[in-house]
Amino acid sequence: MTDTELSTMLKELADKPAPPPRIDVDRARRIGGRRRRARTTALVLGCAAVVTAAGLTAVSVFRPTPPPAPAAVLPKPAPLAPAPTDDPLVTKASFGWLPEPITGIEYGRGGHGDYALAIGRGDLPPMIWLAVYDQEPPLDRRHDMGGRAVRVPVRVGDRDGYWVTTDAGDPLNQGNSYLRWPTADGRWAELNAYYLALPDLQQVLLRVAGEVTFANRPVPLPLHIDSLPGTFRVADISLWRRPDSDGVPWRAVLQYSSNGALATITVSLPGGQADGLGKPVCATKNGLKACVAIDHPQAAGVDSQALLDRITLLGPDESKWTTHVIG
Repeated sequence: MTDTELSTMLKELADKPAPPPRIDVDRARRIGGRRRRARTTALVLGCAAVVTAAGLTAVSVFRPTPPPAPAAVLPKPAPLAPAPTDDPLVTKASFGWLPEPITGIEYGRGGHGDYALAIGRGDLPPMIWLAVYDQEPPLDRRHDMGGRAVRVPVRVGDRDGYWVTTDAGDPLNQGNSYLRWPTADGRWAELNAYYLALPDLQQVLLRVAGEVTFANRPVPLPLHIDSLPGTFRVADISLWRRPDSDGVPWRAVLQYSSNGALATITVSLPGGQADGLGKPVCATKNGLKACVAIDHPQAAGVDSQALLDRITLLGPDESKWTTHVIG
């Protein structure tokens, strides 16, 4: 594409009306979280993301952005207890109180971010995402507010936080709500809630935020792996609880990269689908089903069956799951 063609395309995008504010955030997150699981899909989505980003850039040129407020002076983050090395899924923060529509908590780590997610039921389940950052994130962190993001100050527990919204008169940002506050050790926490319709929603989210605790905590998983090749590196780890979309009450997915290969381990109740690339090899034992898919076994240094043979399934009783997952 020449410079002239690019300039013409950007001008056409700038002249088009902005997209509606109520985007399907859940779908966007799910697609983003599965980029490593479907590389061909990632190519299509990547092209779409370039066009979308170009549109947002073109529109923002004509909308002056107010200068950011001066950052608060906060203490440097205190070192946390080191995360365990034998559990690939460790959360930096944990929910305390949660409202009634929430039925489960998911966790994730890797290319799609480190988070805890309080989730409900339904085709569009209510969600409250919880993330922790070493530094205060950019105001429009997701680049979906068209350069119109503003702070609305609010007290979160004993700390000064703020809502992020496109309209100072609507702190909840039309239902796609962002609440941020500094933690006691100088980091920043953020709640992002949507599909959550409750009376006094502002007070509900403030109470959720006020009862969050911050510490590295290993998340129990339903399997033990004798060992992994030394070249394996965490790509994406997730514990999902979406029976209305997945057909099973939960699903654990562990993905590792190795010399350009992708190895995916999926554990669920029987009936769950296998994630990953390549032809999965599966086994059912102790009331659970485990599948392993490796797209390039030679690069990975192990084939799917050999990796599956190293896995012990711990059963569907979550009280018997382990934080000693590997080794």
